[in-house]
Amino acid sequence: MAKVHIMLLCTLCALSLSSLSAPQPALAASGPDHLDFYMYIAVQNNSNLDNPNVTFTAVQSAQPLSTQPNSFGIIHTFDNPLTSAADLNSTQLGHVQGWYGDVGQNLLTLFLAQTFTWNDGTYNGTFSLLGVDVASDAVKFAPIVGGTGDFAYVRGVAQQSLVSTATVNMETVSWFFYAIDFVY
Repeated sequence: MAKVHIMLLCTLCALSLSSLSAPQPALAASGPDHLDFYMYIAVQNNSNLDNPNVTFTAVQSAQPLSTQPNSFGIIHTFDNPLTSAADLNSTQLGHVQGWYGDVGQNLLTLFLAQTFTWNDGTYNGTFSLLGVDVASDAVKFAPIVGGTGDFAYVRGVAQQSLVSTATVNMETVSWFFYAIDFVY
C-alpha cells in the first residue's frame, strides 16, 4: 500500500512539474501602464465623404423608422484620429474605429464599441473599449476589454472627458481627452 501511495505521489509531482514547463500564452512584454491622448470627432452632414483629404469621418449610418426621444435607435460609425494634443496638427498617435448607438429612451445614453489602433513608434497594437456612457456626465468611464500586439491580454479603465465642442461648416466637431490605465 505504501508503494502505491509513493507512486501516486511521484505521478502527481511529475504532472505538476510538466504543467509548469508547458507553453503559456505570451503576455504583452512592453505595453504601457497608462496612456493620455486626444480624440477628434466630427458629426458630419456627410459633405466630406467624397473628399480624399479628409482623415476622419463620423457618419450617421442608421435611423429608426420614426423620430424617437434622445435620438433613441440611431447608430453612428466612425474612424477618427488620436493625437497628442487637441490639435489636428499635433503628433498622430493612431486612430479609433467603431460605432456608438443611442440607447437611452429617457436620457441621451450611448453604447460604445471602439477599437483603438496605436502606432506612435513606441507601442504598436490595438485595444478595445466596450461600454455605456451618459452624454451629460462630465467624466465618463468604460472598460478596456482586450488588445493585440503590445496591448495583448490588456484590461483596464478608460476615463473620457469633453475638451471642446464647436460648429464648423454646419458640422459639430469635438475634442475628447482620454486617460487610460492598463492591467496585463
